[in-house]
Amino acid sequence: MFNLKSNRTNQIAALPFSLANDSVTRVWFMGGLFMLAIMVILLPASYFDVRQMGGNWILAKPIKFSLALALHFFTLAFVAQQLSTNKRNGWGLRILAYAAIVSMLFEQIYITLQAARGSRSHYNFESEFSASMYQLMGLGAFTLVLASFVLGIMVWRHGDKNGSGLRLGSIIGLTVGSVLTLGFAGYMSNQPSPLVGDAVEGAKNMAVVGWASDRGDLRLAHFLATHIMQILPVLGLVADKVQSRYPTSFSPRKLVGITSIVLVLACGGLFYQALAGQPLF
Repeated sequence: MFNLKSNRTNQIAALPFSLANDSVTRVWFMGGLFMLAIMVILLPASYFDVRQMGGNWILAKPIKFSLALALHFFTLAFVAQQLSTNKRNGWGLRILAYAAIVSMLFEQIYITLQAARGSRSHYNFESEFSASMYQLMGLGAFTLVLASFVLGIMVWRHGDKNGSGLRLGSIIGLTVGSVLTLGFAGYMSNQPSPLVGDAVEGAKNMAVVGWASDRGDLRLAHFLATHIMQILPVLGLVADKVQSRYPTSFSPRKLVGITSIVLVLACGGLFYQALAGQPLF
């Protein structure tokens, strides 16, 4: 007979963090796994469902959202390890962790169902129900970003002040990335479309990502702002590892700081380029 308890223990030990007696880490990590499972289901389904909507293949949005949310929750689970177990599992962060999971489930289920029905989930004002659901999605997105922002603040206030690139990348990535994401999303939500210049239906789209290639597209700035939350912590971690093996005078913190400035300027540039009605290329 297999010792299932032993197997589970070995699997947990193989992770860079423990899931035992750690509800916040566990719920975020399992949320990431769930999103990956959804993507694995939707990818083969897209082979059979060849419908298109707005110039994109119809299951593209739920697949991209599942991948993005998986990366988001894995990042939160990893970054949270910079807090002590007591701080990490305090009631405040625990409530936000579960609220983020509920928001994720709501958004992913609705986006997938709308795609299956051949209808838009975002910018859909065709009925009172669709408009209300779009507003609820905005509330869900706010909850997701709030959890990230609060975690960034907690790492700044209560994390180990070790001067690492990971620490700085986590703080800037989660706080600045959250603020920029909310700012761009708030502006976009008050527009009839994320595109600037012409109607949605006439857009020519880039392969895979689906961004407009012939007019301004506000989604580029939003995309980069959102993924600053993953880019900077990972960059800080890698820079720390390299510095520990090949010490130089150029510290990981400097690299993270310079990259942060470049990314924020890039977000602003992409946003104003889109407002001018100009495509990325």
